[in-house]
Amino acid sequence: MTDVEDKQENKEAKVLTDVSLINLSRAVKQGDLQLYMLLNIPTVEIIRLKFKNDEQQQTETGLSQKLLLYWKAMRNVAKEGELIRELEAALGDSGQQDIADIVSQRHQINQEIVPELFVSA
Repeated sequence: MTDVEDKQENKEAKVLTDVSLINLSRAVKQGDLQLYMLLNIPTVEIIRLKFKNDEQQQTETGLSQKLLLYWKAMRNVAKEGELIRELEAALGDSGQQDIADIVSQRHQINQEIVPELFVSA
């Protein structure tokens, strides 16, 4: 990895790291593809990943992980703030405002999304 890549990686918002998105994928509604459509992932890609996931007998969480990481890669040239607003809006519009609020709060304090945030008492 070059110095430039290191600096770019370190500048990435904590809520957009792969670890954060994987943890987020465990908290979102499973089996509901609306979130990914709202993130403007091409429908063909959503269906392709869904069929591949089903074919490999993987969990819905696995599909969510793949789709969120695909979205991040797809939007790699977008500004960070735009990505976060897009993710928050898609979560809110898909009926997951509580998760959108967590993303917003974690971004404000520049912290990763961790599984403990979604444990209900």
